[in-house]
Amino acid sequence: MTYLPGVGWRLQAQTNPINVGLRTNWVDVSGAGSTNQYILPIGATDGSVFFRLIYPQLNLNLIFFQSKSTIKTKIKKMPIEKKWLLVCGRTGRVVGLNRNYRWVRWLFPVAGLVALVWYLVRVIPKPSRADYPCQRVAAPVAIGGVVYLLSILGLVAAFRKTRAFLHQHRYAAAAACLLIGLVFGAVVRDMNESNALAEDTGTFTPSDGPNQPIGTARGIHPGRVAWSYDLSACNWDGKSKYWWSGEFNDQAKITKLMNNVICSVAGQLAISNAWDVLFRDKNGGPAYVKGEKIAIKLNLNNGGKSNAIDASPQSVFALLDGLVNQFGASQSDITLCDPARENQCSAVENYCQAAFPGVNYDTNLGGFTPNAFTYSVAGPTENSMSTTIVKSKYLITMAILKRHCTPAATYHDPTDKTDYGNASVTMIFKSNWGIIGNKRGSQHYLLHDWDFPMASYNQLVDMYGSTNINGKTVLNIIDGLYSGDRWSSPPHKWAMAPFNGHWPSSFFASQDPVALESVGLDFLRSEMPLIKNADRHLHEAALANDPPSGTVYKPDGVRLHSLGVHEHWNNATEKKYSRNLGTGQGIELVTMPAGGPASAAAARPVAVVLLDSSTR
Repeated sequence: MTYLPGVGWRLQAQTNPINVGLRTNWVDVSGAGSTNQYILPIGATDGSVFFRLIYPQLNLNLIFFQSKSTIKTKIKKMPIEKKWLLVCGRTGRVVGLNRNYRWVRWLFPVAGLVALVWYLVRVIPKPSRADYPCQRVAAPVAIGGVVYLLSILGLVAAFRKTRAFLHQHRYAAAAACLLIGLVFGAVVRDMNESNALAEDTGTFTPSDGPNQPIGTARGIHPGRVAWSYDLSACNWDGKSKYWWSGEFNDQAKITKLMNNVICSVAGQLAISNAWDVLFRDKNGGPAYVKGEKIAIKLNLNNGGKSNAIDASPQSVFALLDGLVNQFGASQSDITLCDPARENQCSAVENYCQAAFPGVNYDTNLGGFTPNAFTYSVAGPTENSMSTTIVKSKYLITMAILKRHCTPAATYHDPTDKTDYGNASVTMIFKSNWGIIGNKRGSQHYLLHDWDFPMASYNQLVDMYGSTNINGKTVLNIIDGLYSGDRWSSPPHKWAMAPFNGHWPSSFFASQDPVALESVGLDFLRSEMPLIKNADRHLHEAALANDPPSGTVYKPDGVRLHSLGVHEHWNNATEKKYSRNLGTGQGIELVTMPAGGPASAAAARPVAVVLLDSSTR
């Protein structure tokens, strides 16, 4: 059992005959108070065993019941009063103020008044002090306090006027005053709740050390992640419209980068052979046959209407060139899609359609097919999946090298209107979020890694592990030509070597989704802070057959095997993983800078039997 962190909870137990059931003979479990995890064998001779978590100040329990070989769990979650604070019963984090203490109700307006007096006393004699750090902190508090007090006064005055106009039978005026009063009331309510709703996402520190692989490596070359970059390929000036314009991006160089990583993953020198090997590997021998549908999942959040980070038209062109012109896939078999953003493919379509007119550009995707997979725990319910994905035989995912959620201490604070995002990163696993149905928004809270311990269920594992994603994926690609620091941010140049203040200008690819995302996460965390527990999903996915959370992941009714291998590199300078160092069976990062492969391993061919192209 993994239970609440140390915020005053005690683990208790009782053992009774099978015909007695629950009684009052609770005793503390020895040694359980110093940890949040307790491992117990299921005793065949015990009639019934009960466990509970008890908090001394409230009768609020988590009860675990064991009868023979069956364990049932019942969880009750509510904020816990801890003097004048409210503490989250699950995480132990402060989530608000306990308004049963009357003085707490006046805390915000008094603080605002004090801040206003302080600001006026300091700034009026010398206006330049307004730029001082202490005054920049005091100013919004003072303004908020004034707005709060004025709103209360306005609320009282509006309702008094409403009552007076009603007595005078002036109903229109009374209705207007009532409406004004409701507006003032809403302001007061929002300001009252802002502190209670704010969350601190924390920042990420890996729970595992460097080069400690977990899980089982996948692929023709197990655990291989190919990385190719050319800093001369992307040359946006940082201000013109748009970063994805053809004038700023060298298509020939970008196509070479794409071909480099695909050939390296397949162990082939020619892109046509590489795709043939990849399809055969997915099929267990047989080749791709024209008429078999290929879905390519893109990130199309912004639809090519701004400089916000999105799927690169040049990246898509390079991918289509290899598939269609070199390998020979039929254009009519290919659908570019982001089902959550249907008909938002204008930038990609405008750039690629002349060369590839037969490709489907994110239109007529057929909606969502219900009950396409199941979740392994109670809670999430949106289990429909894009009909295009369900009906396709193959899936290629091309995600973006970007952070999704910006770490913040004021997440969900109504006074902070920033859309910080939800998940830690937008790469392979989060990209598949856009494949499930339209009610997915109700599950956003489950993406908040900072709210959950590392050893906890993760819905992204069920999604990726389903037959319609894991069972169809031919290749995973991360588009790193440009990179963002939030899901909707513009591109940002990277400081770390070898980029040194340039755009990343990179592609990454792998058959192993966990390995690929682990490498991408290492790059991101070396360039920018991530939210707490950012690799939680990777630990669960790597060990999906026996995860830290103890969840039995079976999105299609059969328990999952490991979805890949996870580890962190030795350092951001050398960027070496266990297979590079020869110390383990984890990740192998093959690096190909501009000019060709960096090592023989990057281009080492694999012996396979290739059929004549007429059979494709």
